[in-house]
Amino acid sequence: KKNKAKKIKKAMIEIQEELQKAEQGAQESLARKVAARKESIEALIENMGGLEAMENSSNRKKSVLATNPTFDPILFLTLVHRNASYETLVSSLEQLSSKTDTHVEQLENLVRENFPLFVKCAEGFDKFRANSDNDMGLSLNNRIDELEAISESCSYQAKKSFRPLLDNTTQVRKVQSSIAVLQRVAPVLQAPVIMRQHLENRRYSEALKAYRRVLVVDESCKIDLLLRVRSQAEEGVREAQRELERRIAEEKMSVEELLDGVRNLGELLELDVPLISHEADKEEKDGVYKIGASVVHIRAHSPALACLLLQAAHFANIVEKMIKEADEMTQRIFSGESLAITRREGEDDEGDEADKSTSVVGAKGKSAGNQWKYDVLDARVFSTVKAVGMARSWLPRLLRVGQAAKEDEKRKAARIGRRRGQPGETSLKAFEVILTHVAPALTRLMEHASFCALGSNTNRAGKEIVMTFGRDVNDSLRSLLKSPLPPTQSTKVGKELADLVEIIELHSGEANALRPEGEETIVNLSPLEDCKTLGDAAVVTIEKRRCIYAFDVCARASSNRAAGSGKLDTEALLNCLRTLSQQLSRPEECAMEVEKGCQLVVRRCCEALAGFVRDRGDDARLAAVAECADAISDNIKEIVEETRLLTPNAEAIEEVLMEDVVGLEHAMFEEYVDNLRQNVAVSVKLGWMDVHSDPRETASSAFPAYLSASLLAIVRCRAQVEQTLGEKVRMADGVQYQRLCMSTVAEGVVEGICSEIQQRRTHLKVRMADKLANELEFLSNTLKKFLGRETKGQLESTLKMMNAKAGRGDDYQGDGPDGLAALEELERLGRVYVLCLGE
Repeated sequence: KKNKAKKIKKAMIEIQEELQKAEQGAQESLARKVAARKESIEALIENMGGLEAMENSSNRKKSVLATNPTFDPILFLTLVHRNASYETLVSSLEQLSSKTDTHVEQLENLVRENFPLFVKCAEGFDKFRANSDNDMGLSLNNRIDELEAISESCSYQAKKSFRPLLDNTTQVRKVQSSIAVLQRVAPVLQAPVIMRQHLENRRYSEALKAYRRVLVVDESCKIDLLLRVRSQAEEGVREAQRELERRIAEEKMSVEELLDGVRNLGELLELDVPLISHEADKEEKDGVYKIGASVVHIRAHSPALACLLLQAAHFANIVEKMIKEADEMTQRIFSGESLAITRREGEDDEGDEADKSTSVVGAKGKSAGNQWKYDVLDARVFSTVKAVGMARSWLPRLLRVGQAAKEDEKRKAARIGRRRGQPGETSLKAFEVILTHVAPALTRLMEHASFCALGSNTNRAGKEIVMTFGRDVNDSLRSLLKSPLPPTQSTKVGKELADLVEIIELHSGEANALRPEGEETIVNLSPLEDCKTLGDAAVVTIEKRRCIYAFDVCARASSNRAAGSGKLDTEALLNCLRTLSQQLSRPEECAMEVEKGCQLVVRRCCEALAGFVRDRGDDARLAAVAECADAISDNIKEIVEETRLLTPNAEAIEEVLMEDVVGLEHAMFEEYVDNLRQNVAVSVKLGWMDVHSDPRETASSAFPAYLSASLLAIVRCRAQVEQTLGEKVRMADGVQYQRLCMSTVAEGVVEGICSEIQQRRTHLKVRMADKLANELEFLSNTLKKFLGRETKGQLESTLKMMNAKAGRGDDYQGDGPDGLAALEELERLGRVYVLCLGE
C-alpha cells in the first residue's frame, strides 16, 4: 500500500510538471487534458481518504472490489478509466443509475398490470396437481399396455408393407456410395487418357502432372482396376520418355524446345518409373543413337548432358557433310555443271524432277572455256559463307545446352544423396564435352573456312593451311583450290571470316565458364582458344592480302592518271586508306603492308608523272611542280593523318612520302629553271648592234631589241608561273615560286647582258658606252627588286665601267638635254614592261 501511495505521489508530480510545460508552451488542448487527468487522480485520493489512508490499510474507507461492502463505484471507474475526467465519471454513473431505476420500474408496472392473470395460472396449476393425485393407478397401466400393443401392430404392418422399398433404398445407398468412390478416384482413372491426349499434343509437362495423380496407388493396393490404371500410366510415361529422347536428339529442334525437353525428361526421371517393357529387344535399342561416327547412350547420362552429347555429334556430322558437299560441288563444277544448279541441288537434298531436268540441260562441259574456274572460286566463297552461318547458329545453341548441363551438375551436387532415377551415371562433365567434342569440330570448321577463303598457303605463323578437301582431284582443280581468291571475292570472305572469329571470341568466355569448380588453372584458357587463334591468323592473312590488292589497284589507277593527264592523284590513296580503315578489323597487324602500300602508290605516281613531263615543255613541268606543291602542303598531311588509324609509324610514312614527292618537285623545278636560264641566254643575245655602227644611225624611238627580248622573257615567265602556281610557296625555301622564278630569270638577264658588254668593252665607243649606260640604268631601276646582292654588284660594276667609258664619272651626267632625256625615253618606250614587272 505504501508503494501505491508513492506511485500516486510520483504520478501527481509528473502530471504537475507536464501541466506546467503545456502552459508555458501555450498548448491549450494538451493543458486541458493534463488538468482533467489531475482532477481524476485528486478525486481518487479524496475517495480513498487521502494519501495517509492509502498508506495505512486500517484507515482505508472505500474499496474497488464489487464484493466488498465498502465498494465505491467512483473509485472503481477512476481506476479503470484513468484518462477520463471526474465530471465525466460522475455523469456516466448517474446515467447508469437512472437506467437501472427505469428497468425496475418497468418490471413493477408489468406485474401490477397482469397480476390477475398470474393468480389464475397459479390456481389452475394447483387444481391440476390435485386431480392427478386422485386417479387410479390400474386404469393408467391398462391404457399404457393397449398403446404398446397398437404400436407393435403398426410396426409389423409397416415392415411388411415397406420391405421392398427399404431394400431398394439400401441398394440405392450402395450405388450412391460406389458413385462417390468413383468420383473420388475419377482423376486417377482418367490419368492414362489425359496423358495420351497431352502426349499427342506434345504437352509433356502436363502429361507428367496427370501421371502424378496415379502415384497415390501404391503396390499394396488390392484393386485390380487401379493397378491396371497405374500400369497404363507407367506405359505412357515410358512412351513420353522415348519421345523426349527423340526430341533432344533432333538437330533441327530449336534450342528453347531442346531445353524444355531436357527439363521435362529430368522431371520424368525423378518420378522413378521402372523401365520395363514387354518388348525387350525394343527396349535395348531405346536411348541409343548413332550420329555419324558417334554413338550416344542417352540413359547413361543426365538429360542435359545427353542432349549436349547428341547436339555436339550432330554439329560434327554436319561439319563433315558440309566439307563433303564442298568437295562434290567443286568436282561437279569441274566436270561441267554450272554453279547455280549445283548449289540448288546441294541445298535441296531431295530434289524434284524439274531440278534434275534443269541440271541435265545446264551441263555445259569444258567447252565453256574458263567459266568453271570462276564457278569454283564462287563455290569457295559460298562454302565460306555457309561455314560462318553454321557457326553463328550452332555455337550459341551448344553453349546454351552446355549451360543447362552445368546447372544440372550443380543441382546434383547439392542433392547427391537422392540420385535414384538415373542409372549408370558417369563422371563426364559438360566442360569435357565442349573440350573433346565441340572444340575439335569447330576447329575443323575453321580450317575448312580458312582453306576456302585463303587456299593452301602459309598463314601468318608460317604454317601451311590445312587442305580440307580436294586432295584427290585433278591437278588443275587442286591448284585452283589452293590458289588465293581474287580481290573482290577475297574482300567478301574476309568479312565473313572476321565475323566468324568475332562469334568465337564472343562465346569463348561462355565456354570457359563451363569449367568445373576446383579445376581452374593459372592460365584458364578457353577450350575455343585454339580455334580462335587459327581464325585470327586466317583473318590477318586475308586482310594483308586485302591491303596488298587495294594498294596495287590504287597504284595502277593513280599511275595511269599521272601518265595520262599529269595529275598526282593523292585523293585516290586517301580514299583507299579510308576504305581500309573501315574494313580492317585488325589494322595493327597490317601496319607493314599499309606503309609499303602508301610508299608504292606515291612512288609509282611520281614515276608516272616524271614520265609524262619528260617529253613535254615548261608548262607540263610547272603543272607537275604545282601538283607536287599541293601534295606537300595538304594532301600528304591528310594521308598521314589517315594512316594513324592503321599504323603507329605514321611519321616514318610521312618522311618516305615527302622524300619522293619533294624529290620529284625539286627535279621538275630545277629543270624548269634551267630552261629559263637557257631561254634568257638566247634572249640577251638578240638585237646587239655592231660595235662599229654609229648610234646616231639607229632610230631614236626604237626600244633596244636585246632589252625587249630579255624583258619579254621575264614577263612571259611571270605570267606562266602565276597562271600555274599562283601564290604557292615552296616549302624547301619558304618563298613563293613566282618570286623564285622572277629572281632567277632577272638575274639571268642581268648576268647575260653584263657578259655581252664585257665581251664588247674593248670595241665600245663613247656614244655606244653612253647609250649602254642609260640602258643599264633603266635595267637596274626596273629589275632591282628581283636581283640578289651579287647580281646587283655585277650590274653596278658594269654600269660604272660604262660611265667611265662614256666620260661621266661616278655619277650620271648626261650630254645636254638629249642625254638627260635618254633615260626618260627608255622608260617611256618600256613602260609596258615596267607595268608588267610591278607588284
